Amino acid sequence: MKIVTLLFACLVLVLSGCDEKKDAPSGQAAKDSNILQVLAGSELKDIEPLLPKIANATGITVQMRYSGTLDAVERLQSGEAVDAAWLASNRYAMLVPAVKSRIAASERTMLTPVVLGVKESKARELHWLNNKSVTWKDIADAARQGKFTFGMTDPASSNTGFSALLGLAAALSGKGDALEEKDIDAKKLASFFAAQRLTSGSSGWLAEAYLNEQDTVDGIINYASTLMSMNRGPGLKEKLVLIYPQDGIVTADYPIMLIDPARRDDYNKVVNYIRGAEFQQEMTKTTLRRPVNPDVQAGDTSTDTLVELSFPAKLAVVDAILTAFNNNLRLPTDSTFVLDRSGSMDGERMQSLKTAMQGLSGADSSISGRFARFRNRERIFLLSFSDTNGKTEMFNLGVDEKANRASLNAISASVNGLQAKGGTAIFSAVRQAYSEAAQRCRGDPSRFYSIVLMTDGENNEGIDAVQFADWYSRLQAADKGIKIFPVLFGEANPAELNTLADMTGGRIFDSRKAGLQSIFKEIRGYQ
Repeated sequence: MKIVTLLFACLVLVLSGCDEKKDAPSGQAAKDSNILQVLAGSELKDIEPLLPKIANATGITVQMRYSGTLDAVERLQSGEAVDAAWLASNRYAMLVPAVKSRIAASERTMLTPVVLGVKESKARELHWLNNKSVTWKDIADAARQGKFTFGMTDPASSNTGFSALLGLAAALSGKGDALEEKDIDAKKLASFFAAQRLTSGSSGWLAEAYLNEQDTVDGIINYASTLMSMNRGPGLKEKLVLIYPQDGIVTADYPIMLIDPARRDDYNKVVNYIRGAEFQQEMTKTTLRRPVNPDVQAGDTSTDTLVELSFPAKLAVVDAILTAFNNNLRLPTDSTFVLDRSGSMDGERMQSLKTAMQGLSGADSSISGRFARFRNRERIFLLSFSDTNGKTEMFNLGVDEKANRASLNAISASVNGLQAKGGTAIFSAVRQAYSEAAQRCRGDPSRFYSIVLMTDGENNEGIDAVQFADWYSRLQAADKGIKIFPVLFGEANPAELNTLADMTGGRIFDSRKAGLQSIFKEIRGYQ
């Protein structure tokens, strides 16, 4: 009996130990492993080949969860459980109290400024070749006069666009210290962005888009390291001259931030190795970013001393600049949403679609949601389809807040009225949307035109993918190039949707890996 009682007591202790381990905080559970979960900026994907070196040297495996800058800040603000965050910059994060309070430590890891890359012939024409005194004002004047065109990422989606916008605003204000809202020179900024011809939600995709469209665009704003990598590669027909504006730049310093204090020892091991000579040399060689370790030679990534622009000290100022860019400064957009309402969309799928579109219409009040909303001066077109196409609906946003609110409510009402039934005529619907957009573009070319396709099934009605490709190939050159962004959802055919994106210079998004609402917000960076 005593033996049974003793065994029972031991069993209780064992089970209690199991329960304690199971219920331990996420940070403690992570501490017991050799994995460091890191929320990382999408720009850091080029570091992946070096991650095994970190593991070999420290015994810690770094696992990256990629995100855009503002989206990462939002995820940290919401309390997402991660051990560390590694972004191109933490300037915005440090202005958000709920995020700042979670950052237990922060160390810079590498450097690269955001600059302008211009074709060599255009730099020569503008007298910028070997000119060390070019300023943002000179660049803005040339843009205003129509002397050159450029591409830039969306400031609400990518750090390069974010840095360029804030740097440009600070430089054009003429202030030497941090910007205030009253210092923003909207007129000069708007004249600069009139020369923008490419937009993107990520720095890497912008570089790819420029390679595809370099015959029609003179240059791009991007990381200096990215531009130098492009010059090193085979894709450019003409090398890019890097312009470092003398009135100041914004440098990405890639801080790795400790979020879970329980992982401090592992964090320190990883940071010490990343900032050490071995990693810094390899990083500089492969990515062309500049080292933070003073004992490591910068090589061909070195530049003359640069003036670093002051970052706004108030979150309200940053938000005001981003809002002004979306609503008043950037070129207006023409955005078509081709929405599947076939029978397979019934239930949760249709509800997800409605929630995503309502978010773009103003229902999403999160950081990323506020900057992904439909914008002033934007034209939105909705075309729903099943085995047949509906009639395209147009919603025109101006600058009057009351009128825009009515239009946004009308968009929500239209989407809420969608009923799922019938087959799936994907390519017939896309052809109709494309034809209508091309016709509008002929009459008003000074907009960004795009088509978003959301479908959850395979094409089983109307024309097929081959017939669409044949139709597209016979379009006049001036009518080609309106980008299609398909959203992979449900049982949709990845190969066919990829073909649509590749054919038009767009990009496919996979909502099976992220929620539909998150995907729709991400797409806004490309519109």
